Amino acid sequence: MNILCLNTAFKNTYVAVNNNKKTVFKCVDSSLKQSENVLGVIDSCLIESKLTLKNLNAVACVIGPGSFTGIRIGASMAKGFCMALPNLKKIQINSLDLLAFSYVQNNQPNQDFWVVLNALSGNLFACKYSSTGKTLTDYMMVFGEQLEQISGMVVGLKEEELSLCNAYSEFSCEHLLQFALNKAKEGGYANDFVPLYLRKSQAEAELDKKMLKPQE
Repeated sequence: MNILCLNTAFKNTYVAVNNNKKTVFKCVDSSLKQSENVLGVIDSCLIESKLTLKNLNAVACVIGPGSFTGIRIGASMAKGFCMALPNLKKIQINSLDLLAFSYVQNNQPNQDFWVVLNALSGNLFACKYSSTGKTLTDYMMVFGEQLEQISGMVVGLKEEELSLCNAYSEFSCEHLLQFALNKAKEGGYANDFVPLYLRKSQAEAELDKKMLKPQE
């Protein structure tokens, strides 16, 4: 399958392109000018794999939870590609599921485990998984006393080094591609790319504060 995979939900941006004969992976720091950098990385991967967007069969994109801005950028790009090329199949990837897959691939655990991501301000995105990577709870944002329910094996993203974690997932572009190909094989296609934020943006949170503030 000719497929483009994109993950802009983490600190680093991950891009993978596969054309059955050659696979190209790139990982770049997404802290500066992410929208401009991502397009350049995608273009570079397509050139190296001797593909164009018109040659692709599918686009896979991580839709969250994670960086609010990153998710929006990734989903917007994926939507744009599919609007220009309506025959492209769409594959949505949940970042917590992706990290769980990565952890299982690297460690083959023999127990259930939690996957957590930093949601800022003391909050965490979380979901519990079986030893084979199947979801056991809803995707959630936890904070305060709710953090006490996160116990046992707790897996986080290596680059975040959250104090709650006792294990880390060494994420890679290879895992992004394999997860996307597995979903394609199972027919896990979507109708659209719908960002999964699990929390309000900073602007929305500030607006809520203003709305709750007593009128003078």
